[in-house]
Amino acid sequence: MNSTNNEYFDLERLKAISVVEVARRLGHKVWRAGVNYKMVCPWHDDHNPSLGLVTGTDKNFCHCYVCGKGGSTINLVMQSENWSFKDACQWLSDTFGVGTVTSSHRLLRPKEKPVEKEVVKEFNYIPMEMVDELVTVENSLCQCLMKMFRPEAVEWLVEEYRIGSHPMWGFDNCTVFPNIDHYGRVCNLKVQHYDTDPASQQFGHSQKNQCYMLAAIWKSGGKLPKDGCYEAKCLFGEHLLERYPDCIVALVESPKNALYGALAFPKMVWVATGNKTMLQRKYLMPLRGRDIIVIPDADAVKEWADAVDGMKDLANFTVSDFCERMAPADQPKFDIADYIQQERMALVDADWSDS
Repeated sequence: MNSTNNEYFDLERLKAISVVEVARRLGHKVWRAGVNYKMVCPWHDDHNPSLGLVTGTDKNFCHCYVCGKGGSTINLVMQSENWSFKDACQWLSDTFGVGTVTSSHRLLRPKEKPVEKEVVKEFNYIPMEMVDELVTVENSLCQCLMKMFRPEAVEWLVEEYRIGSHPMWGFDNCTVFPNIDHYGRVCNLKVQHYDTDPASQQFGHSQKNQCYMLAAIWKSGGKLPKDGCYEAKCLFGEHLLERYPDCIVALVESPKNALYGALAFPKMVWVATGNKTMLQRKYLMPLRGRDIIVIPDADAVKEWADAVDGMKDLANFTVSDFCERMAPADQPKFDIADYIQQERMALVDADWSDS
């Protein structure tokens, strides 16, 4: 039963969610095995993938061919995360947008008209070819970065994160940040423009109202299906986690912070939530088992520390108050990009003075 006395989890729909997609959302690596799939079994010490993920007409379950255990999507979540039945159902409901049913719905008599089930929102993905067409260093943020870092380092950054350029708001060089999940699927792309004048106090900063999700533009222009649902429901830089499995991960809020951090401290994998609402277990699952340094903005240290405190079983989180300690009194929202830019521009000014 859910949080209220007259609501129940819709077990039928929870068990009907693709067991393969559930495994992926839990952070498991999944391999194709004929018409089905397989993964490492969470019920025993499995070194060769022996848990079959069986899908098809009226089939949706997992079964281990070594230990014999398995079951529904709910069983898989319970075993993978060591959660209770209720917690597993709650995670599935939240992650896949499955609503609850009331007790009256559950006790319908045969002659009563059944209540129409809520439609589950299915997310679409943007073809990677559309992203590849935008990738270039000729965007406003990279033009700023070129003034502080070596050109070849910025070029490397663009290739790693697939940063691009798109015309908007009268500018032909707005910066595109693609959200690519750990399966290489493009969820959405954020577009922002940055002040490229080093003499400006706003150098390297964007206007808050200059932010848009590119999928909406492409839908209205007919480049994407108008009924498609595209949301940035993954971490920025998430696709790099599997590429660098042994690296410490730095978790920040904005994609800009991640890019500055990656240039200044390239031995870590830098990922960003994009906003504070993404600081939830279901979105941080790809970080499972990793060592994470959390670097909140100066005004958000306690909020982020409280959020990850309940996820210590997911990853080894260490929250840094660096930005809070380094923030000038008149800059409460001071972030890691502000600090790195401040330090790098000081070096640039010193080089000019010496010459």
